[in-house]
Amino acid sequence: MLIAGIFNILWLVSVFARILDAKELIHTTWVITPFPWVILDVGFGGNNAAASLMAIAFLAGIILSIVGGVFALRRRVWGGALAGSIGAFICVPILGIAAIILTAISKHSFVKKSILTGV
Repeated sequence: MLIAGIFNILWLVSVFARILDAKELIHTTWVITPFPWVILDVGFGGNNAAASLMAIAFLAGIILSIVGGVFALRRRVWGGALAGSIGAFICVPILGIAAIILTAISKHSFVKKSILTGV
């Protein structure tokens, strides 16, 4: 999950800072992370509202994958880790599938923590 989130943050920073050419980067990474390709395709197709909603979903997936990765490392909140693995699936489907499987398998190793007592 963390790898998917960090990969996409670096991808976005390199595109927006113009370190790498956006067209070339999208053409080379569409297999790993196809969602930006779909967003651009929908946006250039004339449906800017749908492209904006998809971009928001992509950014939410990045945030979820990082937060869920932290939950998974700390083994505290299984639901948060599962949400993070779904966010990783949105960002990088190959890593997201692995994250979903590993999170589902390791459910028993998460510690149940009470919200009220903190224990």
